[in-house]
Amino acid sequence: MKKLISLILCAAVLFAVTACASEKADPAADLTEQTAADWPRNGYFTDENDNMLSITWMDDIDEPGWYVGCMLGEDFAEDSWGGTLAVDGNALRGTLTTLGSKGDITVTVTQDGDGVSLAINGGETYRFAEMELPDATIFVTISTEGMGMIGYEPGETAPVLDPEEPYQSAQINLADAETYTFAAAPEEGNAFVKWTKNGADFSTDPVVTVLLDESADFVAVFRDENP
Repeated sequence: MKKLISLILCAAVLFAVTACASEKADPAADLTEQTAADWPRNGYFTDENDNMLSITWMDDIDEPGWYVGCMLGEDFAEDSWGGTLAVDGNALRGTLTTLGSKGDITVTVTQDGDGVSLAINGGETYRFAEMELPDATIFVTISTEGMGMIGYEPGETAPVLDPEEPYQSAQINLADAETYTFAAAPEEGNAFVKWTKNGADFSTDPVVTVLLDESADFVAVFRDENP
């Protein structure tokens, strides 16, 4: 289940770089004539090291095509890349961009048995197998109102919040009920007020342990100490 949540977070990071990817698209890649039928394999993939890859046909962006996102490491921002790749023969080729500091990567994606391979030009080749995802029935969103950050962890351990990489929103999709711990912290000059659940007051404690057994929207509310 943690892998599913990681994939969802990864996807959020990857789709955030779509705009950057379109601005830096490979000038040699002609995406205008592509159709979903040009490439036979899509979905979510993982390897033995829990690296992840997603391949999705997208027709609601400026240049419809195969959107490829990958997380090759444990840091969602620094180790994630995404972009629309052109079909070139039996492969997807092009440049994936990142929000992190490691720079863009030029890749080739090919079918590899029942899975796919992603080869980085001048770097490593990763082999992925299709990931079987459980059907989610519980959808939980966590967000902020005001100036602050949030975090969450499965179980009853309080998450560690990193002001260098603050989160203001997240989504957890679960197949079965699970216990999670949420934490909230204000930015300088602000104060934590409360957690709400579906618009109603839930807790005035910044760290709360919650049984997630139904779909819900949790919001950490902050206020300016110097209005």
